[in-house]
Amino acid sequence: VSLPAFDNNIFSEGIGPDYLALEADENKPLINYAIGGLYPPGSTFKMVSATAALAEGVIEPTSVIVDGGPIYLRNRFFPNDFSQAQKFVSWNHKLGIVHGSMTVVEALGLSNDIFFYIIGGGFPDSQVGLGNEKLAKWMGLFGYGETTGIDLPGEVTSFLPDDQWKRITQAESWTTGDSYNMAIGQGYVLSTPLQVLVEAAAVANGGYVMKPQMVQEMIDAEGGLQWSYTPQVVRELPISKSLLSYVQQGMWAVVNAPYGTAPNSRVEGVTVAGKTGTAEFCQWDAAIEDCAFRDKDDNLPFHAWYVGYAPYEAPEIAVVAFVYNGGEGSAVAAPVVQEVLDFYFNGPPPVDEPEQTETSE
Repeated sequence: VSLPAFDNNIFSEGIGPDYLALEADENKPLINYAIGGLYPPGSTFKMVSATAALAEGVIEPTSVIVDGGPIYLRNRFFPNDFSQAQKFVSWNHKLGIVHGSMTVVEALGLSNDIFFYIIGGGFPDSQVGLGNEKLAKWMGLFGYGETTGIDLPGEVTSFLPDDQWKRITQAESWTTGDSYNMAIGQGYVLSTPLQVLVEAAAVANGGYVMKPQMVQEMIDAEGGLQWSYTPQVVRELPISKSLLSYVQQGMWAVVNAPYGTAPNSRVEGVTVAGKTGTAEFCQWDAAIEDCAFRDKDDNLPFHAWYVGYAPYEAPEIAVVAFVYNGGEGSAVAAPVVQEVLDFYFNGPPPVDEPEQTETSE
């Protein structure tokens, strides 16, 4: 489902004023944003970073990284001038909270940025990171840099940034800070909502990147089966089931642990796993020569993301919700997915019957 939408019936009489009005609409309703829009995936991307770090041996499942507050990267040209160091914070620091020591499962549940900065880009004298080459490798394995191949027109390719791209397009080298941002789904990373869904499904099903499909089968007028779809595996991720289970446990923690970021996505009678995302973005406004939608404190706005699957023990369904300029993923997008999953497993909510009132003639 992509919103804003339009009435397909207006095309039955050819191209006319109604179509031209849709084409001129600044909200671009003719674009299927589920497959045709590119956005920073934010913390939903931490599924990729965690999988990569475990598979590449950057961390073990029991490895502990400490969030003691913001971290600083020294300027390589002025390493002794701390005033020129680059500051990196986690969302919780803005609330005056530090998360302390955590494993990868806990870091996913908390959606802690410090943990993922460090496994993504490393930290001098304490932790080797993935770096751009390995991050880009795992992005490609999950499907970035190619379309998912869904049987719909208009799909765009999720963007896979690397050192070569940056050198060609910006005449700059890749930096540790770029890897930090990449590891939390910010910076140059761009994804379609469908790509994020494919990632979550690959984690849920044990490491198989699948080709999504809209049409399951074709039936003729007499009810005979003309064609049916056979699920297609694009690739199997090169990670053991046991290691990938820790990413699954992290997504379980998001919903079910006391510290998780999306307890509001729980569904009665079924165990849900998921990942929130609150992705900072800049929509350039030429009129003001700045990013649009800044708040009163001049902060950039956020897209709201949430992707979830259920049942956790034997997944049947995965759902993603993306709300442009929606704010926090846990508050805005997670309830959308919760409603879909609740409907899938428990059916529609009961309808309140109007009270009967007695009347007399």
